[in-house]
Amino acid sequence: MIDIVSKELVASPVQAIPSRVKGIRMQLGLSRKKFEQATGISSNTLQAWELGKNHLTEKAASKLCLALEKIGVNCTVDWLLHGNGIPPRAFQTSEQSFDEDVRILKEVAFFEANNPSSIVIIVMDDAMMPFYKIGDYVAGCQKSSEYTDLLVGTNCIVTLYSGKMLLRHLSKDVHGCYNLYSLNPDTQVENACVLDCKIQRIAQVVWHRTNELILK
Repeated sequence: MIDIVSKELVASPVQAIPSRVKGIRMQLGLSRKKFEQATGISSNTLQAWELGKNHLTEKAASKLCLALEKIGVNCTVDWLLHGNGIPPRAFQTSEQSFDEDVRILKEVAFFEANNPSSIVIIVMDDAMMPFYKIGDYVAGCQKSSEYTDLLVGTNCIVTLYSGKMLLRHLSKDVHGCYNLYSLNPDTQVENACVLDCKIQRIAQVVWHRTNELILK
């Protein structure tokens, strides 16, 4: 169902495959060894994927998805490789999934209809945990960089001049430079912190929706 509005939902382009793989394991609360015992994927192989030492091919992604099915987790190859579609979720009936997706789409549509220059994204990494978890939806109203000072000290969806889009906490140092910070000290996601960043567009997070069916 999410594909209906996929053009409206922007997945962070900086979300790396290793972070998505690690994110699944973290959400399950499993060590690499326990993940191996549960799925049959060796801890060494998993570590290599999580650290980006071995490239996760389409064949390997399919293998990982099948392994996750063994422990009741639905995950797609497209999400693992590209961050597209619904993040991993525990198996639910099709009726439950349909109902939850419809509720989310209605909320997204309502927000967009009532907020000019709206942007809605799906949280794709653990950088802002515990406040924003993988699979959550966040939204705001995009402003040009001249509004940045007004949003210092808040959590924002930031588009840099490089084209990267990040969900981060915005700060400003004594030198007048804007810095973006992760709220999760344990994250290993790319660009967890960006110092002296050049901001093109910015939106304070004013709407947050947890997807109840996403793996927690």
